[in-house]
Amino acid sequence: MSFVGLSVVAGSSLAWDAPGHRAITAVAMEQFRAKVTDASLAWTGEGNWPVVIADQATVPDRWRNVRMPSLAHVNNPDHYIDVEDLTELGLSLRSIEPLRHEFAIQLAMARQAHPSVGRQSNPARDTAKTDMYPGFLPQAISEQYARLVSNLKTMRTLAKLNEPARVPQLENARLNVAWSLGVLSHFVADAAQPLHTTRHHHGWVGENPSGYTTRREIHAEIDATVLEKHDIYDAAIRAGFKGDRPDLADINESNPWSAVLTHIERSHAAMEDIYKLEKSGDLWKEPGKALIIQRVTDAAEMLAALYNAAWEASTPSEDDLKTFVKYDSLQATKSDAK
Repeated sequence: MSFVGLSVVAGSSLAWDAPGHRAITAVAMEQFRAKVTDASLAWTGEGNWPVVIADQATVPDRWRNVRMPSLAHVNNPDHYIDVEDLTELGLSLRSIEPLRHEFAIQLAMARQAHPSVGRQSNPARDTAKTDMYPGFLPQAISEQYARLVSNLKTMRTLAKLNEPARVPQLENARLNVAWSLGVLSHFVADAAQPLHTTRHHHGWVGENPSGYTTRREIHAEIDATVLEKHDIYDAAIRAGFKGDRPDLADINESNPWSAVLTHIERSHAAMEDIYKLEKSGDLWKEPGKALIIQRVTDAAEMLAALYNAAWEASTPSEDDLKTFVKYDSLQATKSDAK
C-alpha cells in the first residue's frame, strides 16, 4: 500500500483549532496554579498573563502560515504520529527511540528492512522532505517539556537571587516560561486528538471493510465543528477535570517519556470510535459530545500533570544559583562604564 504525500496532508491539519487549544491550556493552568502556590509563579494568574499563556498554545499552528520548506520540515511532523505506519515497519510506540535523531536513524534502518512498505516520497509535492516520516509528536512533547523545565529553573533562579539589576532578566524569563507553557500545551493537546495518532487523519485510507467515511473534512469537524456544536470549551473541560488520576500522579520528572506514550495510546484507542460515531450520526449527539469532552479533558489533565512535574524538576539548588551567577555576570562592559 502506498502512502505518497500523506505527511503533507497531515502537516496541513490542525488539532482543536485555536479556541480548543486555548481552553485546554486555560484549565490546565488553573489546576497548576491551584497546586503550586509559590510566589514566583503568581504572575501567571495576574493581568493579561492567563490570556497570553493560553494564546501561546496556538503558536505552533501559526508557524504554518509561511510555506518555507526549512520551517515545515522541522515543524509539520511534530504535530502527529501515525501509529499504523510504525507497525508496517516492524516498530511500535513502545519500541521507538525517544531521541529525535535516534528515531530518524531507526526509521531509516526499518525502511531498509521493509523496502516494500511505508511512505514513499513524492519530490514534486514534498518540498519539505517529510513524506518519509510517520511523525515526531512524542519526541516533540518530550523536548518541549525539557524546555519548560529549563525556563522555569531560570525564572526561579532569578527570583531567588532577587537582584534589582536582574529585573529585566526576570521579566524575560517570565516571557520564556509563558511561551513554553503554551507550546507544550499545543503538542499535548494534539496528541489527545485521535486523528493525530493515525494514518486515517483525513478520512479512512486503504482497506475499509466497515465502510467508514473517506471524507477529508472529518478532521476539521473534530477540530472545530464538533466543539462548537456541543459547546466544548473551558466550562466543559473544567467540569470533567479529574485532579486525582493515579496514572498521572507518578510521572517521571526527569524523563516523562513513558507517560507521553501512554497519553498517545489512550488517544489512539479512541480513533476508530470517532469513525463509528460519524458513520452512525452519533458524533453530533450525546455520544459524540461525551467522547470529545473526554479527549479534551484528558489533554488538560495530562498537561496539568506535566506542568506539575516540570515545576518539581526545576527547583534550583544552591549550586545552580552559584553556577548561574558565575556564568551570567552583571559586570559592566567597558562601553557601559564610560
